[in-house]
Amino acid sequence: MASEFEDELISFDARLEKAQKAAEGLVSGLKRVRRAARVGHMGDIARGLGALDDWLADAQAAARDLSGAWRFDGSAYMADGRFLVDLQAAAAEQRLEMFERDGRIYCFPLLLRIDANQSAVRVGRKIERRVRPSELVRLLAKAQKAPQRFREPAFLDLVWRAYRRLVGREWNRTDPGRVVALNEIHDTLTLLPGADYPQEEFARDLLLLDRQPDLRTRSGERFEFPRGTTTKGVKPLIVYDEKGAERVYYGIRFVPGA
Repeated sequence: MASEFEDELISFDARLEKAQKAAEGLVSGLKRVRRAARVGHMGDIARGLGALDDWLADAQAAARDLSGAWRFDGSAYMADGRFLVDLQAAAAEQRLEMFERDGRIYCFPLLLRIDANQSAVRVGRKIERRVRPSELVRLLAKAQKAPQRFREPAFLDLVWRAYRRLVGREWNRTDPGRVVALNEIHDTLTLLPGADYPQEEFARDLLLLDRQPDLRTRSGERFEFPRGTTTKGVKPLIVYDEKGAERVYYGIRFVPGA
């Protein structure tokens, strides 16, 4: 069943189509008169000019019909929850896994946030203004199938450098390193003013890294995500996978390679 927004767009598109046909008729009539003028066909000139009055009247009527034709309050629609309901319904219809947790929309590995003020959706760090639910779902499905740009080795190297900075000289790199809270790693990675790397995206990247347990740093260390007493009192980072299952990460440590 079409949503209120979809219905408005369908109705508006029908009026645009009518106006477009009227404009195309006017343009077509003008072209015929020009062709007649170029060769001096006076009969066609006279007949063409007579028909132009009708085409012009139709085009003017269509233009008047479009005046004020779009009155849909898009900001309210996106702010009051109706857009999210419609988006999830469109995703379900296309069998695209999508769910909302704590104000963030997960369409793994894509993370979305509704920006009602801009009548847009933030997909990661990109602003997407094509927000018709059926169209946005199509774009998301296409993005899911495209090769992902995320490179686990480069991300591991980034986390490794932040970890080394936090543990300092106390680690001899012969024994397992101490556990460092992942929120401290994230804080280190976002020290610069204006750094745009939300914790939700960082947690998503940790999950992708966690799926590559055989990765090693350039110097051979492997990573671990410990749990238990070593992470007691540490603020967790939470992410949801493609099935909606919760994954929780507390800290990380590096262990010398075998």
